[in-house]
Amino acid sequence: MKRNILFCVLLALVLPLFTQPAAALLSNQRATIVEAVTRLPVINVIVPSSVDVMINPLQMPVQVNGEEVRDQIICQPSFIANASDAALKVDITVTGAVAQKSDMQLVSSSTGGTGTAKNAFIYFEIMQATESQVENERVPWEPAYDASKHLVVKDGVAAAKQNVVTLPPMTKDYEIAKNGYAAFRLAGDAAKDPATPWNTNDGINVTVAFTFTPLSYDEW
Repeated sequence: MKRNILFCVLLALVLPLFTQPAAALLSNQRATIVEAVTRLPVINVIVPSSVDVMINPLQMPVQVNGEEVRDQIICQPSFIANASDAALKVDITVTGAVAQKSDMQLVSSSTGGTGTAKNAFIYFEIMQATESQVENERVPWEPAYDASKHLVVKDGVAAAKQNVVTLPPMTKDYEIAKNGYAAFRLAGDAAKDPATPWNTNDGINVTVAFTFTPLSYDEW
């Protein structure tokens, strides 16, 4: 028993003698360079370059994609689609302009189809939609103007609304998600029989600017 104890003590004293000082290790050091890059989403959104709109104050029958409509403001069905690898928050800015030779006016509230002034009330509406709703043009539009959801088109004045819709990213198969669409349109009304009759010079140009902000996966 005594020999075993003595041997352990001597071993503990001898081992430190073989430990090299820190300075002796410097020549054997190796370095690794770590380079970091930022992973940013690729923003790719399908946006139509133009959209046709018709002012139809007398509510004449108009064929739109094989369907007869009599609305006073008739807008070509349109949509945006998120083909990005990140979810996107969508902000919009809408600016209207009356045609140069027109004497019509854009007003901020419904005309109810009445009045002697050549007025039109036009607003922008956008809502999230499924692929089926877009393809079959069966978007469940709001039945009437809602100030909390819609933007009134004004002559020479920009109207903006933030975070109007959030679009999910593409699927793992690199396809647009079922709810990755947002349909939009112009709607409204106009005075049917103003003192100065409607003519072919009357019309508007509307610019819709979309701003897309990627969201982190935590936010989404």
